[in-house]
Amino acid sequence: MNPRQRVQTALNHQEPDRIPIDLGGTIVSSITKTAYLDLKRYLGLPVEEITMLDNVQQLPYMAEDLLQRFEVDFRLVQLPAATAPGLAVFEEGDYYAFIDRWGSKLHMPRQGGLYFDWVEFPIKDASMQALDEYAWPRPDPQEYNLQLRAQAEALYQNTDFALVGSAVIGGGIFEQPARTMGLPNFLMALIQEPKFADRLMDQITDIYIESCNNYLDELGQYIQVFTFWDDVCTQDGWMIRPDLYRRLVKPKQRRLVEAIKKKTDAKLFYHSCGATFDLIPDLIDIGFDILNPVQVSAKGMDTRRLKQTFGKEMTFWGGGVDTQHVLPFGTPQQVMDEVKRRIDDLAPEGGFVFTTVHNIQAFVPPENIVAAFDTALEYGKYD
Repeated sequence: MNPRQRVQTALNHQEPDRIPIDLGGTIVSSITKTAYLDLKRYLGLPVEEITMLDNVQQLPYMAEDLLQRFEVDFRLVQLPAATAPGLAVFEEGDYYAFIDRWGSKLHMPRQGGLYFDWVEFPIKDASMQALDEYAWPRPDPQEYNLQLRAQAEALYQNTDFALVGSAVIGGGIFEQPARTMGLPNFLMALIQEPKFADRLMDQITDIYIESCNNYLDELGQYIQVFTFWDDVCTQDGWMIRPDLYRRLVKPKQRRLVEAIKKKTDAKLFYHSCGATFDLIPDLIDIGFDILNPVQVSAKGMDTRRLKQTFGKEMTFWGGGVDTQHVLPFGTPQQVMDEVKRRIDDLAPEGGFVFTTVHNIQAFVPPENIVAAFDTALEYGKYD
């Protein structure tokens, strides 16, 4: 099987020749700049000039030689995430800084910094006047989508990789308000000013629908997977009450999904970290096909139970090796054992894409990364 056939078979809950492998196919299944450079040097691969895909998470665009080394089945067709076109990083005291397309300021320490964090927010109070006066961002200009279309068309016609796209120009419908006014303020607004919170999320949804329509009008026919992210859970359970999610957030996610499905036959990928077991029925109801990252260290996220309960309806993309404990701190043998366990749990009858639970972090031993992906390639073969 070629990669595209392998992926489509797995996403249709059938067994291909081996489990599909993802590294860098999304901005939540990639590798940070520091770990990427260490890995390339460990493998003896040339170190190219780095271009950043995602400044916030410090994710680089990945070179083809590394993707080929691990037989990665996916290629990402996406402009830099969570940043404005023409983003300019500048120095501000002891920090690097930039202003994102939503008007928020982010900082990363110049010495030893690993990520950018949101530190200033444009929406100062939970009022309708604040929303009236806010400078709402616009989707990318058409020239960007035409550029991506040319890239996607070339990849679709000249390679056999599965193509992954996204056009969500920020965090999720629940996440982005926290990035625009601060998480504590938004959580308070959900309770104290629900009309404000509802309008804020509605207007974000409108922007995302416009952005996705523009993207999918050009690329919808070429991609096999379309990604969306919206963390609504913590490691111990829901971040907000389930009834609040179902009343205020879920209808907007459904509206976005319905718009996307009018434009593409791609499978829909939902990313939420944390303990998402009780969220999965809602995701299936909305129309999502794929759950990521399958955070195996979170409460209730036993991979065997997940597969037995939801494996016929939901593809699990991730969960291949724990990125909080085993991958950074285990031995290569412990990594191999963990990978085999997760494959045993999640791979039967298809519906599984192997990747680490989340982006591979700085200082993860490169020998552990190699152990994880080489084991997946060898052990992940179907009879």
